Amino acid sequence: MMSTAIDQLRTKHRKQRRELSDSVLSDHAGQLEQKVAALPEYQSATHIAAYIAILGEISVEPIIRSGSKQDKVFYLPVLRGESMTFAPWQPDAPLVKRAFGLLEPDCDESEWIEPSTLDLVLAPLVVFDEHRNRIGQGGGFYDRTFEFTLKAKKPILIGVAHESQREVELNPQPWDITLDKIVTEKMIYG
Repeated sequence: MMSTAIDQLRTKHRKQRRELSDSVLSDHAGQLEQKVAALPEYQSATHIAAYIAILGEISVEPIIRSGSKQDKVFYLPVLRGESMTFAPWQPDAPLVKRAFGLLEPDCDESEWIEPSTLDLVLAPLVVFDEHRNRIGQGGGFYDRTFEFTLKAKKPILIGVAHESQREVELNPQPWDITLDKIVTEKMIYG
């Protein structure tokens, strides 16, 4: 898929996401929580990467809130230059706005962990298809960070999105990492 076509898909789906009402966003987040919580991969995971939703992304905060009560430890992405690592975060702990408007945990670098120590990753995306291909924001952070999963069994990569972000078929680039599953408010793919 040419870069222009990818950019057009990103623009289309970002616009659609931003137009979702607060009640729809809340409803989708609740439905997503139920689907993710039922997954065996989630139930057996302890160290889980998540994110704080921005610009209409599907929220995983209900998952973080309920999972934190079950002794699951959640981590949010920390971007520095071209690299991404993860910092621990508990609901209601302080966050700091950093690169690309992302909210990161306000903690010391000594608390950051390597991506390979995670059990599960809940990854945001902009566009996906039923074959578990994803188009992200365009920075390549998730693809670069989790390239090692092509040869490793963990962490398990689960994309999360609104069902409306699905396209019939994407043509992945050689560097794109196929997700293990994609979960929306309506469906589980994979």
